Amino acid sequence: MRITSRLSLVGSLQYGLAGPFDCSVYAIRGPGGVVLIDSGGGTHTDTLIGNLREDTGAAVCSAVLLTHCHPDHAAGASSLRELTRCAVLAPEVSRAAIENADETVTGLRAGREAGVYPTGFQLRPCPVDEELVDGKEVDVCGLAIRPIHVAGHSLDSTALLVELDGQRLLFTGDILFYGGVLGLINTEGSELAGYRRDIHKLGGLGVDALLPGHGMFTLVNGQKHVDCAIEQMAKGFVPRMVGQGDLIF
Repeated sequence: MRITSRLSLVGSLQYGLAGPFDCSVYAIRGPGGVVLIDSGGGTHTDTLIGNLREDTGAAVCSAVLLTHCHPDHAAGASSLRELTRCAVLAPEVSRAAIENADETVTGLRAGREAGVYPTGFQLRPCPVDEELVDGKEVDVCGLAIRPIHVAGHSLDSTALLVELDGQRLLFTGDILFYGGVLGLINTEGSELAGYRRDIHKLGGLGVDALLPGHGMFTLVNGQKHVDCAIEQMAKGFVPRMVGQGDLIF
């Protein structure tokens, strides 16, 4: 699904694109190739690549950047790397979990027990070619991308800030969603303390497009959604959380 001339959504369980275990997988056409933000769950990688080809004209991606190691965001990295020979970049905190297919750290074991993933769903080890370090800008296919580590949804959760055609895009993974909704969930490694410590890093970025890992996105006034959560926390309140009321994950 093409969003702009250089940005597409090629996987998403909410939008019915690719597989049923896919987060929102975004594709950016950079000067040096196509970059994917997250990899999806890996059950329908061929479909995802077909969407990529249809939207961008490219049959392969040059790099995949992972926002965190949960299966719906990272389990597809191994098959994408094998099929396209792309580089895989991941937060430094989660490198070992991705390379070792650690079912505990990635949350897969807990997800199976909760019925989120079926019994046969498994992870495959995936080499990480480069670590994403908090605040250290990295050049990927001619795109200057700044990783911003915000623990809270998970210990390794990392937002990615990139400027594209004069617009500032923030890919938040599961850190923060449309409307300033936080991604705090009832699982190991997800804690409000991380948000209290790190959410301020997303302030003052001048974000135009807010592109979360699930659900609605916006191409305008993205910073307002971020600031909504920051301001609530500064006042001593807890912002709305994913899964509350009509907020369906």
